[in-house]
Amino acid sequence: MDKGNVLANDASIGNDVRISPDARIACDRLVIGKGTVITGKTVIACKECVIGKNNFFSDVWIEGSLTAGDTKITIGSEGLYLQGARLNCNDGLKIGDDVNVGQQVSVWTHASSMDVFNGYPFTKAPVAIGSHVWITAGTTVLPGVRIGSHVVIGNGSLVNRDIPGGCFAAGSPVRIIKENIYPKKLGIAEKRAIILDAIEEYRTLLALKPFRADVKMLRGAKVSFSSGGNETVFDCDKRKITGELDEFSEDFRDFLRYRGIKFFTDQPFASVPPKWYSELKKKEKRGK
Repeated sequence: MDKGNVLANDASIGNDVRISPDARIACDRLVIGKGTVITGKTVIACKECVIGKNNFFSDVWIEGSLTAGDTKITIGSEGLYLQGARLNCNDGLKIGDDVNVGQQVSVWTHASSMDVFNGYPFTKAPVAIGSHVWITAGTTVLPGVRIGSHVVIGNGSLVNRDIPGGCFAAGSPVRIIKENIYPKKLGIAEKRAIILDAIEEYRTLLALKPFRADVKMLRGAKVSFSSGGNETVFDCDKRKITGELDEFSEDFRDFLRYRGIKFFTDQPFASVPPKWYSELKKKEKRGK
């Protein structure tokens, strides 16, 4: 495939994939699952890159040196990779589903810049990251590390050791702060409290939006969203949507994602811009 900014000898790109014109991709084999968004000045350059569905990348650098040979990265589905993240796959990098990587995070499978004949180290080892993992801003993961599933890594950590599943870890070097705390099973009352808090915040945001909507709590963990005569019901427990998604209910779905309640429909998330932002864009167009 040669589409200007996407170069690959063997490519499979799913439906509703969005790739920014500023992104640059060069792979021998490239797989991108449906609904994935690659935006900003994201760079992907390695022999093999396999990305699942419904991921979001913003100004991310994924690299495997041409000198290293068989460079490969595998990323699961429904993840979020933010600005300045750098993922090195010189010796293979495997990442699971629902992994959130914060700004300025770096993951390394290779480290060497000095003369090894003078005793300086050469390090090269694969990295494996499980599913349902949050690696927060400014963290560095070193070669050879394995991070289990259901893990949160605190800001600015140096991960130089394996991290077991279900824990919160932080520090430089990293240490286990709390064990066996994720995932936590919540009761229906706790879930309703989370949803009600999200609804109250969204109602305040509606004053900034160019549309009107009625959002109310239903029984259990269900939310009714009505706008323009259409009703959409979000079952936050089962993550099921009943009714048609239009641009307004899609805005609410994106807000729920922001609040950590993710509904995936194999379509990229979309928000309706606030009125002040739309006015700025109009001014920008008039000035050109």
